[in-house]
Amino acid sequence: MKAVFLIAVNFVREQRWPIFVLLLWVLLLAFLGLVTDIHHDREDLLFIFKQVAVYVVVFSIFFGGSALYNERKSRRVLAVLSKAVGRAQYLSGLVLGVVLATGIYCFSLGLTGSWTLGQAGFPVKLVWYFMFCLVAASALAGTVALTFSTFLNPFFAAGATAVVLLLPALASHVASPQWGYVIPVSHLMEIVLNASFHEPGSMQWWAIVWAGIETVVIWVLAGSIFARVDIAVAVD
Repeated sequence: MKAVFLIAVNFVREQRWPIFVLLLWVLLLAFLGLVTDIHHDREDLLFIFKQVAVYVVVFSIFFGGSALYNERKSRRVLAVLSKAVGRAQYLSGLVLGVVLATGIYCFSLGLTGSWTLGQAGFPVKLVWYFMFCLVAASALAGTVALTFSTFLNPFFAAGATAVVLLLPALASHVASPQWGYVIPVSHLMEIVLNASFHEPGSMQWWAIVWAGIETVVIWVLAGSIFARVDIAVAVD
């Protein structure tokens, strides 16, 4: 467990600049909360909050899609696995790293959203529920990207992840809403995006639990694929 945690912390450290860029958006929301009339411009603040919230899911795809590639390119993966660390543990560390990175962002956004939107009359408990939705969606999206990155380069891994995540969302609008629950990333994002001051929404914890279950299943699949990958081969 210690090895998994250290790998996760190292991942977060390496992604400190993308995380910093994300946090700048949170600072922008906080700044707008200071210089605007919160009660008069509350819909605009909520719109910006939802935009800023979506970014973390997009970034998680790039986090997951590039993590393994960067480790293989720097040959760091060989050094880590030579220290009695299993491949499953290694992938666990990367998945946990994605969760920690997105968790830092969502915690900061939750604090800022509670302050800005809370003053405008939006339920604070829903703000934090949205953060759980975003962490669950980001963990699932990042794990899917990580799975594809075991045999694809980051560009194709991100593209394949986008297809896998968008197809259920498209099917839910064209065929049946039930398709959106197959891989509930889009469903969790819609919970956040559809919120308004007149209809804040309700808490659907089952969607978060289902996303967590799928994350574990896909992580197991990623481990099975990674166990058959020749990591000694250099990547371009």
